[in-house]
Amino acid sequence: MEAHSAVAALHLPQKTLDAVLEDWTSADIPERTRAALKLLEYMTVHPGDIDLALIAENKQNGLDNLAIQEAANVGFHYNLITRVADAFDFPVPQGVQQKRLAQMLNITGKLLRGSAATESWIRGDGGVIRPPEVEKGREHLLNFPGVTEPGLRKAAEAFVVAQWDLERRENLDLPHDLEPYLKKLSLYAYRILDEDIASLQSAGYSDDMIYEITLVGAVGAALVGLEAVYEYLYGDQK
Repeated sequence: MEAHSAVAALHLPQKTLDAVLEDWTSADIPERTRAALKLLEYMTVHPGDIDLALIAENKQNGLDNLAIQEAANVGFHYNLITRVADAFDFPVPQGVQQKRLAQMLNITGKLLRGSAATESWIRGDGGVIRPPEVEKGREHLLNFPGVTEPGLRKAAEAFVVAQWDLERRENLDLPHDLEPYLKKLSLYAYRILDEDIASLQSAGYSDDMIYEITLVGAVGAALVGLEAVYEYLYGDQK
């Protein structure tokens, strides 16, 4: 679902978009676009398989570092948003609404990225490479004074990224009653049911607490692919 949503941000004609959603591997699109779609699929479905060869393939098909960054940032935002939407059963935007959402994300990304002189990446917590605005947002999300404790939010993010065989520097204990929900959120958010939310409520989590935990988990899951792309663009793996 996340990869299907993200292709809306590529601004393809509707007929072409329909063909891409049907099968992007055979759709009549430029190879440059196909390479970006392949990157989005890897980020969404199997981020652990992102490697130097995939980045090199993108570059061979006409995507420079900036284009790869922009595609990866689109994928990150959609992978985040659709997980939250799945968790709370928000309707998925269609047609004009979908196009408006894509436009809003593009505008937001430009505002967050700032001027051309802004750094493309920084090393954040644990030496992980991320876009500066994403690193700032993550730090705020994990540490701001919310209805949940920062330690719980950090534990939730660490648990989520661990589902993709990654580790955070602070691997804190997570209450066991959150594990089934966060595992679903990370790997298959579309399977989350009202019963999953009701179970958390019965365990004593308020709606505001569930929202904060869900947002942190969704960010953590979406970061896995983004961090992999940036590592192969700018890190020791390049």
